[in-house]
Amino acid sequence: MILTEEEAMKILDYTTVEDMPGKITEILLPAIADYLKNATGKDWGKDETIDPLAKSTAGVLLIRWFEDPGQIENVNDIGLVTLINQLEAKYLQEKQAIEDG
Repeated sequence: MILTEEEAMKILDYTTVEDMPGKITEILLPAIADYLKNATGKDWGKDETIDPLAKSTAGVLLIRWFEDPGQIENVNDIGLVTLINQLEAKYLQEKQAIEDG
């Protein structure tokens, strides 16, 4: 996962993890991780230290998708598209650096 349950709790202004609806941890957090992996080509949740931009982008998606589930997979907002493009560019730079040795 890119976001922990505790991070999601804080982003959505819940007092405890137990107060959050199950759909957040069971559906939204995995869906966000999968979405960003598909959009950028990298599984951001597998890194030992998760990139702050990945966390920020995941947080934006969490708020949008939680507040309006109809927005799932709808990323027409230029700000969100820019964040996803920046993540993809980071991944491509990392990949190129590895290939260059």
